[in-house]
Amino acid sequence: MLGTIAGVSVVALGAVAGFADGLVPAAFFVCGVWWWTIGKMWAETQVVPAGFGFFTEALAVICFLYGAASVFGSVPELPLRLLLGAWLIFLAVFFWRGAR
Repeated sequence: MLGTIAGVSVVALGAVAGFADGLVPAAFFVCGVWWWTIGKMWAETQVVPAGFGFFTEALAVICFLYGAASVFGSVPELPLRLLLGAWLIFLAVFFWRGAR
């Protein structure tokens, strides 16, 4: 339930932050909460390998740092987007292999 609530918040606040630059730090913070929640659940429950859960928690820390840095100015989002892409590809491969 907590992961679902945080995920919906990420989508809603992220959509609004696309139009209002003042909400970008909040969007990064909420995104960090989502990454941390999902990573913590995965690391503790072994739904996926624990290392992947810890990597997901590391993404949360990066989001929190991006949020703090975006308060003082614009931050490059490409590195974070590349990490998200790599995370999604790994997750897709993991579940695809598990479905066989």
